[in-house]
Amino acid sequence: MRTSEQIYHRVCWDQRFDAARFVLGVGRRGAGTARVPLPAFVPGGDIPWHRVLFVEADGELVWDRATGLDRLDATRAGRAGRPRRLRAPFFTPSTPHAWDGSAWSPGAGADRPAPASLRLLTWNTLWDRYDSDRIDTAGRRPLLLAALARADADVIALQEVEADLLDLLLAAPWVRAGYTLGTDPAGTEVEDTGLLMLSRLPVHEAGRHALGPHKAVTAVTLAGATAPLVVAATHLSSDHTDNGAARRRQELAVLAEGLARVDGELVLMGDFNDSDDGPQGPAATLGLRDAWTDVHGPGDRTPTFDPGTNPLAAVSSLSGRASRLDRILLRTGGSHPATAALLGDSPTPAGQYASDHYGVLAELHPGPAGAEDRSAEALDLAPTARTALAWLPPEELRPAVQAVRREHDPQIHRRPPHVDLLFGFVPESDFERAAPLLSAAVAGTAAFTARLDGIRSFEHRDGATVRLDPPAGGAEPWTELHRALLGRFPRCQGRAEEFTPHLSLGRTAASGPVTGPAAADRAVWPRATSALVGELVLLSRRGDEPMRPRATLRLGTGELRWTPEPPAADLLAAEGPLGQGGSLAVEDSPVVGDSPVGRARAADDRREGTARSVFRRVSEALEEGFVHLVGSRRTGGALAGADLDLVAALPGTVDLTDVQGRLAAALPGATGLRRVTGARVPGLRFRLDGLDVDLVVVATGPVDPAAAVARRAGIGEAAAVALSAVSDAEALAAEGGEEHARLAARVKAWARARGLDSAPFGGLPGLAWSVLAARTAREAPGATGQELLRHFFASWAAWDWREPVALADGPSTRPPVAPESVRSSVTVLTPTAPVRSCTDQVGPGGLDLLVQELYRAWELLEAAASDGGDPWPELLSPPPLHRRHAAWAVLSVEAARSEEFEETRGRVRGRLRALLAALAQAGAADAHAWPRPFESGPVSARYAIGLGRTPPDAAALAAIAGRWGRGLPGVGLTRAACGEVPTLR
Repeated sequence: MRTSEQIYHRVCWDQRFDAARFVLGVGRRGAGTARVPLPAFVPGGDIPWHRVLFVEADGELVWDRATGLDRLDATRAGRAGRPRRLRAPFFTPSTPHAWDGSAWSPGAGADRPAPASLRLLTWNTLWDRYDSDRIDTAGRRPLLLAALARADADVIALQEVEADLLDLLLAAPWVRAGYTLGTDPAGTEVEDTGLLMLSRLPVHEAGRHALGPHKAVTAVTLAGATAPLVVAATHLSSDHTDNGAARRRQELAVLAEGLARVDGELVLMGDFNDSDDGPQGPAATLGLRDAWTDVHGPGDRTPTFDPGTNPLAAVSSLSGRASRLDRILLRTGGSHPATAALLGDSPTPAGQYASDHYGVLAELHPGPAGAEDRSAEALDLAPTARTALAWLPPEELRPAVQAVRREHDPQIHRRPPHVDLLFGFVPESDFERAAPLLSAAVAGTAAFTARLDGIRSFEHRDGATVRLDPPAGGAEPWTELHRALLGRFPRCQGRAEEFTPHLSLGRTAASGPVTGPAAADRAVWPRATSALVGELVLLSRRGDEPMRPRATLRLGTGELRWTPEPPAADLLAAEGPLGQGGSLAVEDSPVVGDSPVGRARAADDRREGTARSVFRRVSEALEEGFVHLVGSRRTGGALAGADLDLVAALPGTVDLTDVQGRLAAALPGATGLRRVTGARVPGLRFRLDGLDVDLVVVATGPVDPAAAVARRAGIGEAAAVALSAVSDAEALAAEGGEEHARLAARVKAWARARGLDSAPFGGLPGLAWSVLAARTAREAPGATGQELLRHFFASWAAWDWREPVALADGPSTRPPVAPESVRSSVTVLTPTAPVRSCTDQVGPGGLDLLVQELYRAWELLEAAASDGGDPWPELLSPPPLHRRHAAWAVLSVEAARSEEFEETRGRVRGRLRALLAALAQAGAADAHAWPRPFESGPVSARYAIGLGRTPPDAAALAAIAGRWGRGLPGVGLTRAACGEVPTLR
């Protein structure tokens, strides 16, 4: 049974749950039990966790302290019907409220069709807190309510709402009849921030984020006409506030970071207290379009706050300057602002205005600007020859086609047999943007039959291209399909003026009529063959690799399915731990013939024998000291090919040259035996029979080496940290059990496959994954196998990463809390003293990636639990890096000798954290440094760093490289386009 705190955080931060549908039963001293909506509960507030007695979802009891009931994962109650857009940790859930005929109650509002166009209104209503004797609030309020009713807006965002105005709105018949509130009107949210949102569209979810004292952003996810739409509202600090401009910049920075994580289409409305329309203004800072500018042009500065015209504005203005402070900002690809107008900009005959600000009303129409029909949507991107959309003939026809191509086509290994519909196509990094347009283009084209008959040719100056004629049964379906696709991707026309569907078979030296393949080919080519064209394939070429399928697209339905990358054989071989306890025992696992998996397991069996031998011989060579086995081969959960990590405690002082000489004599077959530079404690590294060995050497002074671990605090800080690797390994091994070790191995295999396993590259080290696995195994003692793995991902996907993770909870296991300004994005603590974070290298972008990957794994395991499938191959498939990153920074390391190369590579790894920080500052917050080189040799290696959706240009990257790479001879950092880097594994 989980704690009430765990249940609360799971519901709040797991996007599969709708927090607004949960209620907490809270015990009141001497007054029975109160039911509190979960979003209204304040962790760490007046109500301690032990007074949460039960949790209900949709009226069903899902957790009960008294009986030990915990059915949160076993019931569908409280499940979100759709993925959350307002995700934690940025958004805290709110509870939408609708009028039920007698009261404002939790609810999404009436289920009604979304209108094709959407009317949006924002208005600062001018509260009565200041200069109340000069602004006639009682006379203004009826004007305001009447104007709001006449506006007939679908979504209304109000600022400076206070209790009296809220009461008027709640009582207004038109509000009760048609609108849902984005929060609980009886709560404190409106009072604290002055923000209120009303929607005529059903509200899927609501959330808020505090920007500072009395400043926030509030948001709702609405049921749009074609897809969910997030509408947010805010009110930024004014110049009446001390350092108002600086506070606004900070608030905009927080908004930019938080809203960037919101999927799909987005609208942000409100009073930004900023009239800047330039590159430092709100729209540019947030990366959004301004509806007013879209409609009226960039030269239109019509003010929404005009002290020269509106006497209410003159009362509060500090400068007397007319300004456009109120805005409707957009991130909408499926719609455009058709109109934008002011409300309340004309006074009554008595000269009265409703507010000091004017309202802004915009109407969004579907489709791109200038085209009211969604069918006109297109992706206007330059094509690349590295991608294509094609039809591939069925498997049974390919041997015959390939037999002909082998004789005549020198490019046979570059592409599978194909009929191109679009070549080139958009870059692979834009495939996800292209996906909905591809689906729309082919959804109206039914599958058809192609008749493959007739050998034709395209004549060139020096020969001819021989082709098979797939439209022998009629060209019309092909040309209609091509026309529909070209309408969505107008720049992918290709070089030919006319589209001629063809399947290339090769080239001939002589031009002229070609009536058939060579005589030798006639025996293998079946004439007049028919094949169903029911599916197209999206292809891409990475680096020097051949073009490979990345997705399939079904005609008639538009269903698009991404093709997962095959996992690496050594990871598939990681069925469980390769070492448990203090031994180096190998788990019994059969070698699967001569398959890649079988060869990987056999190689690791050999390395395991080498590990035993190395451990023994190092111990004998350093017999005056004590050699400890640490790392995953000590704790359990080592992957195939894992390093052998050793710590040697030696008495007195240490002469590393002497130690190196003794190891060379004891291990004559070792290669690359060298010192590890830059470490606080000296060490050696070498390789023997395919096994990499890391040895840390600690001088214990007068302390007996056998007692050094227990007495490490008195030897010195650096030595204590080095020796804590021994006590950390012992603490994790003490968690014990085959299931814990197997879980650790599987989690590390997954982390390696997804590029999350290397601390220098911004990931989590093996120690952190072991701590997370141990915590999971302890908290789910009865779970095994896939159930335990599912529990792991469920727990950590929903974890509040602002909270540190320790192997054992309690004040004694935690270091002092760091200030918010320097706190790490992820804090996983070492198990033993000196306790410290082992995840300081994970930045904000790394945290976003970590949470994204944890959720993906959880979803795969949940799906497998439902349909009985095997999730392991897809869990271990590489991530779609070429879809995520529009460009790469290629990091090259070269040296004349292997010793220099390894030393330089070690220094580069030590500086990678600074490089990732510099890239984030340049706009690549979602950069991902892949931890393994895509090219390597004895004295060189090349690594790829994905630069995300908005990569810096070549000049900006060169400037970063110049600053970062000082003092690193032989190190280069260059920009590469999306397709120029091969598949990373």
